[in-house]
Amino acid sequence: MSKKRLLLIGILLVWVLISCDENSVSIADLEGTWTFPDQGGYTDITVYVANTGNDGIADIGFTTGTYSYWCYGGGTYSGLALVGTYDYNMDDSSPADADASGSDYSISITYSMSGGKLSISCSGSGPLNGKSFSNGVL
Repeated sequence: MSKKRLLLIGILLVWVLISCDENSVSIADLEGTWTFPDQGGYTDITVYVANTGNDGIADIGFTTGTYSYWCYGGGTYSGLALVGTYDYNMDDSSPADADASGSDYSISITYSMSGGKLSISCSGSGPLNGKSFSNGVL
């Protein structure tokens, strides 16, 4: 019985250490350019994360159909969330060539890590509202 308990305690300790590692991620650990696999009708997904103390920068690009978006902005970090504003440019590669842009949209971007891969979830206004991307690699 003693060996079984030691083995159980050892397994539990390893699980706790792995769980703590995922929870101890900071924004500084996420800095850089992340690429994401195609998902939910979106392709060419990239996310750039930068940290300048409590302030941060986020650039997010993606393509859907003939529309390619580049969203760029910044704000203030609270834990693993960036709250601020962003601007965007949209290029339309169809014959209609309906390019567009906008500025000063509100945004909250929540970052999370699982298995060394980044996930983001956006809420606010404009083209990033409701967007979530997962399995990003640095």
